[in-house]
Amino acid sequence: MAQAIKRQTAVKIWISNLVNGNYVKQDGDFESNYVEVNGKQIGRVNIIATVVFKFQSEDNNYLSITLDDGSCQIRVKAWNEATDFLKNINVGDTINLIGRPREFNEEIYIVPEIVKKIVDLHWELARKAELLKEYGKPMKVDSTKQSMPRENTRTTKESEVVEEKVEESENRQKILELIEKLGAEGGVETEEITKQSGMDKDTVEEVVLELLKNGEIYEPRPNVLRVL
Repeated sequence: MAQAIKRQTAVKIWISNLVNGNYVKQDGDFESNYVEVNGKQIGRVNIIATVVFKFQSEDNNYLSITLDDGSCQIRVKAWNEATDFLKNINVGDTINLIGRPREFNEEIYIVPEIVKKIVDLHWELARKAELLKEYGKPMKVDSTKQSMPRENTRTTKESEVVEEKVEESENRQKILELIEKLGAEGGVETEEITKQSGMDKDTVEEVVLELLKNGEIYEPRPNVLRVL
């Protein structure tokens, strides 16, 4: 009869110690991967921290949150059915997370196994006292070892799509505000919007066309714009 595999202990640790540790990927079983911290091989972690950012993909098959325990930040990533762990977690929540550290593109992140909201914040204070006793004050993070992408996405392609949408939204808002400000006395010419915005002509024309289609602005005269 095969011997049962003993489940690894979830180690309580500062996030800064975790992300500054040495990630070791072993041959064979994926579950054997671990982060080496102060001579310890850590394959599961137990963290209490506050959610400072949340991202969910449009197809709902990817969800991530960013945690901060006062020492550093780290992302928790979930795909497909595992997103259920994070769906009811929101920015501002303090949670107790148990999960497995993983690494991708030199970023250490956590795959969740158990996620619970902390209502009594005395637990957070008690945890910090434990960590101070065990590890001392949080160690300084080596920024070269933890490069967190601007957007919480699974691939470079997805990241580029999100960044493009953010840029489009920012351009749209900027042009709308300029039309409202400069066109208050009867309208503003498209050429002046291009000059004031610092954007190229094609970008301005695309945004203006979208605003016209959505009925947010109109042309009292050709190439003169006003906000409705």
